[in-house]
Amino acid sequence: MPRASVILPVYNNAAFVLEAIHSILIQTYLDFELILIDDGSTDGSAHLISQITDPRVIKIFHSPNRGLVATLNEGLNMATGDYIVRMDSDDISTPDRLAVQISFMDQNPSIDLCGSAYTTSIGGVTRFNPASHEEIRTWLLFHCCICHPATIIRNSMIHRLGIQYDSNYPHAEDYELWNRLAPQIQMANLPINLLYYRQHKGQVSNQHRVIQDVIARRIRQRQFSQMGLELSDEENQIMVDILQFNVNTNDYNSYVRALGFANWVLDQNRKYLVYNQELLNMAFSRCISKIPY
Repeated sequence: MPRASVILPVYNNAAFVLEAIHSILIQTYLDFELILIDDGSTDGSAHLISQITDPRVIKIFHSPNRGLVATLNEGLNMATGDYIVRMDSDDISTPDRLAVQISFMDQNPSIDLCGSAYTTSIGGVTRFNPASHEEIRTWLLFHCCICHPATIIRNSMIHRLGIQYDSNYPHAEDYELWNRLAPQIQMANLPINLLYYRQHKGQVSNQHRVIQDVIARRIRQRQFSQMGLELSDEENQIMVDILQFNVNTNDYNSYVRALGFANWVLDQNRKYLVYNQELLNMAFSRCISKIPY
């Protein structure tokens, strides 16, 4: 069996899919299987995939389209490697990605899930996410701080906890999963660029932004409920302004409203001890002061 199983779902990405696949096939680390699942593409992606002859590639073709969550869960069920690596059909992994992430996981057996830094273009500025588990867990209350297509996950944890992506959270299934896993496992983000994340009009985050925002609110509310809080529409908007760094610190009312909300959440967290209090205070302070991590 291979050390790693790379799950790469494909749906109508003929313009980019071969570049994404190639970036995996030229990895310096060789002991892996690549599970390609075409989810009913109609733009020629399936034909391009069918021409690949590399013996490490497993090809699955759906007809009709089943949706990303079902496709991801199929990949999880098929994966035989010690590690599961996620990859999207419009991104590019660096040639040493598998080598770096597998080495890190081998040396850190307490870590079950690891992401990395990434850039949005060749030669662009590298974007770093919080590195330690408690930082990640805290920032997940605000937004998704683990880049899904840059993750490596321990397969034994998937089986131990019976993990599947949840179809009740479409277009934010990764954000839901990270929040669900955070109290049960240890996570990390490597401060190393291992992925070029392609931004284009056809990507899910652009096509389904409204749905993503609604689902993200549901996920955050689930976390707030652990602190005994049920956010009203007004309180949710304050939280959105905070996490999007939109608090106008030059406007007294805006600043006081955001500060009051943050103190309310911090008081509740002090009672329920869901998050590290110091890190939660820091996260609110940085967002209100418009200082990204």
